[in-house]
Amino acid sequence: MTAQNLPAWLPLSVAVWLIQMIAYHGIGLWFEWLDRTGRLSAYKTRPVDRVTYFDVLPRVLVNQVFILLPAMMAAQWLGLAYVGADHIGLVMFLVGLIGLTVGHDLVQYVSHAWILHRPALMRKLGHSVHHSTTASRAISACYMSAADFFLEIVCPYLLPLIVVSAIGSGGSDLLFHAFTVSAGAFGGLYEHSGYDFGTKLARSANPLARFVAARISSRAHAEHHSRGNVSYSDGFGSSNICDTVFKTRWDLVAPRERRRRSQETQA
Repeated sequence: MTAQNLPAWLPLSVAVWLIQMIAYHGIGLWFEWLDRTGRLSAYKTRPVDRVTYFDVLPRVLVNQVFILLPAMMAAQWLGLAYVGADHIGLVMFLVGLIGLTVGHDLVQYVSHAWILHRPALMRKLGHSVHHSTTASRAISACYMSAADFFLEIVCPYLLPLIVVSAIGSGGSDLLFHAFTVSAGAFGGLYEHSGYDFGTKLARSANPLARFVAARISSRAHAEHHSRGNVSYSDGFGSSNICDTVFKTRWDLVAPRERRRRSQETQA
């Protein structure tokens, strides 16, 4: 099905949002089922969050319906995204994926590390609401204040999308948009689920297995929720550029601090 096959009354942005909601809440319910049944418990690395699924759901829905949906519709109405070619080729598909991945990393790092985690703004912008969870219940990925949700979810998705759309990727290709929002939904839910599907591979003697384990691990965001000052945008599906460059990646902070203390002692 292409965007041209959509009913005239259904804008592409709304159709993509509906796909995103199906993916987000379908995958979220799957993780909830895992929590309740104990399936895949060998991969559950953090205890289930004290807040329940239904404690979190209302705020998540308000954010998605009253902030994300209007923002996506506005982007289409202004001609910034969800417009253009009905089908894009493989090269532009890949260019778009890379652009969205890197762009998400950049925008999220700026909004998350430099704005939301500023001591004077943490409570004012409500990022403390999200940190009241322990990233161990998948649906809490979008449990945020309105300002936090806009800066950390909407902007890192739409701003890179507008850029890749301007260079000819994305367009009104329904497959491209469906894939990107579904993959993004899984990534956010997985990082907040308390599961880490790389744990067994990480213990392997095989270097390739350990490499794969690092790519599919959810530890980075778990460390962010437990320590607060690490891994602002790196993690599952991220390009990890910003946290690596600024040395705020969870596995780089401790060595950096040890070097700093050693230098202070020597001085």
